[in-house]
Formats: sequence, C-alpha cells, structure tokens
Amino acid sequence: MNQEEKVMSSGYEASSVEVQNVIIEWAKAAEAFHQRYGKLTEVINVLQVTARRNPGANKAKLRRLVALRQHMSDALMTLLLDMSGQKPGRSAQPSKPGQLRSHTCLLDELNREIDAELVSFSNVAQA
Repeated sequence: MNQEEKVMSSGYEASSVEVQNVIIEWAKAAEAFHQRYGKLTEVINVLQVTARRNPGANKAKLRRLVALRQHMSDALMTLLLDMSGQKPGRSAQPSKPGQLRSHTCLLDELNREIDAELVSFSNVAQA
C-alpha cells in the first residue's frame, strides 16, 4: 500500500500561490483581449463607413481586420468551452493551472497580433 501512495503522491501539485498567479495572469490577458477587441471593432466600423463613402478605400485592410476579429471570437469561444468542460464526451472538470497558462499565452499572442494591426492602422490614419 505504501508503494501505491508513493506513486499517487509523486505527481506535481501546484501551490496555491502558483495557482493564484496563473489566474491573475489569465485575468489580465483576458481583460487586455477584451479591450483590444473593442478597439478593433471601432476601427472596423470606421473603415466600413470610409469604404461606403469612398469605394477606392483600402478594402483589403478591412477584410484582414474583420478576419482577425472573427479569429478572436473563435479563439475566445474555444477557450470558454475548454474551461467550462462542455466538449462532447468530456465530463465537466475545473480548469487546471497549465490549461490557464496556455490560454494566457494564446490571449497574449492574439493581443500582440491585434496591436500590430492597430498600430499599422494608426500609421495609415495619420498619413
């Protein structure tokens, strides 16, 4: 029986501080993601109005931004479903710190991609 206990206890167990830090990182990344999503939507709305007024407007940029926003929506929905355990054939289980860390990395990556697009839009708008 002691050998079974050793096998069961040999797995890594995250400390409460580690879990708390991961949750805080995830919350910050999620908040930044939502803010950027709002900014991206504003930029898309401006470009759509411009495209209606000026048919020669940069529609490729508008399509790229709309595609990025759709990608963001898809990623967010996937993360939410992943965290809720609502996948077919999967019993509901709480998210684990490693899962939250990978979600945080994905959100950070999307945030950088959005920032790059928003910066390029700002540079074009200023010119």
